[in-house]
Amino acid sequence: MTGSRKSLVLALAALAVLAILPFVIGNYWLRVLTSVFMVGVVAQGLNVIVGFAGYHAFGNSAFFGVGAYVVAVTLNAGWPLPLAFVAAGLASAVVAGVFGWPLLRLRGHYFAIASVALNMAFIEVILNLGGVTGGAQGLPLPISPMAPDLLYRIIYFLMLGALVAATAVVWVLSQSRLGYALRALKDSESGAEVMGVDTVRAKITAWAISAAMTGTVGGIWAYWITFIEVSSAFDIGISMRAYIMMLLGGIGTVFGPVAGAFLFQIVATMIWAEFTHIHNLLLGVFLVAVVMLVPNGVLPLLSRAGWRAASARLGGASTRLSHRLFAREER
Repeated sequence: MTGSRKSLVLALAALAVLAILPFVIGNYWLRVLTSVFMVGVVAQGLNVIVGFAGYHAFGNSAFFGVGAYVVAVTLNAGWPLPLAFVAAGLASAVVAGVFGWPLLRLRGHYFAIASVALNMAFIEVILNLGGVTGGAQGLPLPISPMAPDLLYRIIYFLMLGALVAATAVVWVLSQSRLGYALRALKDSESGAEVMGVDTVRAKITAWAISAAMTGTVGGIWAYWITFIEVSSAFDIGISMRAYIMMLLGGIGTVFGPVAGAFLFQIVATMIWAEFTHIHNLLLGVFLVAVVMLVPNGVLPLLSRAGWRAASARLGGASTRLSHRLFAREER
């Protein structure tokens, strides 16, 4: 079995397990896994603009907040829920396209700072549109008529579906012309332009894809929480956690952000359960150790280990085969 087929089989097996879990675990772990899926999608969105294009968008939480407020406003206006989620993703992509035209002309830490400033600017916009967004008082969403247990399972599957869709988009992107163009401009933007790559269009498209992913889960989060305010919807910590997960799993890989999301959240939960007062300190030590010891992420390390094991098995098999051939020739 080839490496890609083995990865697909493992992914399908993991997906089957995750589909069963909501019916056998308690509400606490259901909420933990739902949060893992949510931030995993944000990490995949960052993976598109950071891992492929090389533009460090620390302020991607702006699109999370935009998606959350779009869903809140549209649901209060009587829109159907699926249409509200679609509007959240599209609105976030449009915002990225409009602001990406000037901001993506910046490079390095200038773009990173500008993306954070964009997040702060949206906070002021929401606060000053109090008649529509609720301003500083926040904005409630319509209460779902479903029973809480059923609602939480539906939110779980919505977040899981969003994570599967985001991972599929990243996989398609990695095989597409746009993906190769983004990798080229990440290595050398001027070199990519010489080769005929429309770098501005590629960067804007990548940020729009990233924003659509982030805005969609922001909208699902708003429906889950049922009350939003600017401090939580535009929390820069969402982007920071997702960024850590992306680095932890493997930047620029298809499944790295997903693996990083699970590893980070499970380790953080276990540390918090055992060391309530110093869990942030211990989690920081763990992250520093991982970044120093495994700078390319956990998933590439495991992949290399798997290739070494496979090579060792192949080498052993070829050695045994050669011994048998030599033995037959001596006879």
